[in-house]
Amino acid sequence: MKKNFILTLSFLLTTLLFTACSTTSTGDGDVKTANYVHFKAMPLKEVHARIVEAGEEDGWRMTEFKENELIAEKTDNGNTKAVTIDFAENYVNLTPHDSDLEDAIEDKLGL
Repeated sequence: MKKNFILTLSFLLTTLLFTACSTTSTGDGDVKTANYVHFKAMPLKEVHARIVEAGEEDGWRMTEFKENELIAEKTDNGNTKAVTIDFAENYVNLTPHDSDLEDAIEDKLGL
């Protein structure tokens, strides 16, 4: 009898613990979502050339990283910022987001 009581109590406490932990909210504050800019499909080399041109005209140093990724770096008032640009034939994604660079790229892509 005593063994059954301890077993039942353990089961109930374990169930309560797992139920309480699974219902707690983790919050949305730290969630990072991708911000893709979609456009009409064009050849990858043309997208690449337009992104490089837009970045260089806006004062960014563009560095090749992969076939479909670039690293853009810019120094303002002694502060250097770097942005990774991931692109394909129909989208561009900047990580971390930089609105000035994104606007320059969108203008070159005709958006």
